Amino acid sequence: MSRELHKAILGELHLSKGETRPASWLSCSPRKWEAALAWLDLSGLAIYFLQRMQSTHRLHLLPDDVAQALERRAAANRIRSEAILEEFRTFIDAFEQTGVKYSVLKGISLLPDYCPEMAFRTQYDHDILVAPESFDGAGRALVGTGFHPRIEVSAEAPLVYRKVDPEIRFSQRSEALYSPRLERSIELHRKLWEGDEERIHIRLADDFLDRSHRRLWEGIPFTALCDEDCLLFQILHAFKHILRNWCRLSIFLEISWFLNRRAAESAFWHRFAGRIQNVRWAPEATLLVFMLAERLFGGTIPAPLRDPLRSPLAPALQLWIERYGRHSALSNFHGDKSSLFLHREFVDNPSEWSMVRRRRLFPLHRPHRPPAVVFQRGFSALGRIWMEKAHALRRLRFHGFAGLRYVVEYPRWIVLRRLRLADSGNL
Repeated sequence: MSRELHKAILGELHLSKGETRPASWLSCSPRKWEAALAWLDLSGLAIYFLQRMQSTHRLHLLPDDVAQALERRAAANRIRSEAILEEFRTFIDAFEQTGVKYSVLKGISLLPDYCPEMAFRTQYDHDILVAPESFDGAGRALVGTGFHPRIEVSAEAPLVYRKVDPEIRFSQRSEALYSPRLERSIELHRKLWEGDEERIHIRLADDFLDRSHRRLWEGIPFTALCDEDCLLFQILHAFKHILRNWCRLSIFLEISWFLNRRAAESAFWHRFAGRIQNVRWAPEATLLVFMLAERLFGGTIPAPLRDPLRSPLAPALQLWIERYGRHSALSNFHGDKSSLFLHREFVDNPSEWSMVRRRRLFPLHRPHRPPAVVFQRGFSALGRIWMEKAHALRRLRFHGFAGLRYVVEYPRWIVLRRLRLADSGNL
């Protein structure tokens, strides 16, 4: 029943609204709705859902306590958005004053093309592309505004800066994710694609900063990627997170919004096609993300892209979406390991693939901690340790069962893939 409720919510958010099934909500218990609210929070869809129900005058279809819970989230996120904007203003001013060469990658730069209002989005970090010669200067500017660097993981990974609030406690209550006190890290990126972990080699141009343009939002001037490059980064960001088994559904809703908002701008789509046509794997990643956006929320792939996105890999990608994509998306790609079938299509070297698959099937590292969120009533140190141990046990259980399902499904996928490619003439 939970999945049916999730599907009904996605139907309500579908841009054509052709899949709406509100009648299925009427039989849901309070416990099912409580789980659905947590799912909406983790998916980044809660406030989008509230806004859709309000704009279509259908909020009365929801149980009163559910509507009130969504409105509380929206009210908290409005305050949080104001804090994010002020925080953004502070470090962007520091970059501007010290001559840092940078470009904003997500967050505020997505408005209004991907999201009409800042308060609809749930943002947990700031992503900034920084020129190599400005990397040290950007770090000093952030330290001067109260941020502190974490230990660098690798030379390719982004460098993360955070503010440490000793009063923050740990909680599993997803409503706390909208608290203004929940920290926002800043990630300084050296390049747009960091593919060492995935072993997928996408050779992008090195001119993104030179192609950036000036933007103005709420009186804040800043530098952001040009529209074509911003879309490419959104695609690669979604692609990477699908492969890593965690991708919020809100990414696909925002891309669907963009596709439909810019659908008639053929000149833009021709420029975008030219931007990706000679970049290996970029057309395939674009096709995958756009097909998922279309399947989930009704974003329409523009006509000028249909030929540029043709690929021998397209039948396999379509098969994966049909067989696993929507089902996996309902759990934010976090409930199974079917992404390994997809991942294999993009790794050329068999030995590299063996390493990737072994690491994903049998992770040897300690499970990541659950996110630190504000818990208004306080949380004991013992409770925090218990929560972390319970999280680790859940992840170990997941890896065991999901790995077994992958092994059982693997022969079936190989056969179906071969048949699909044969039917399309690509075998």
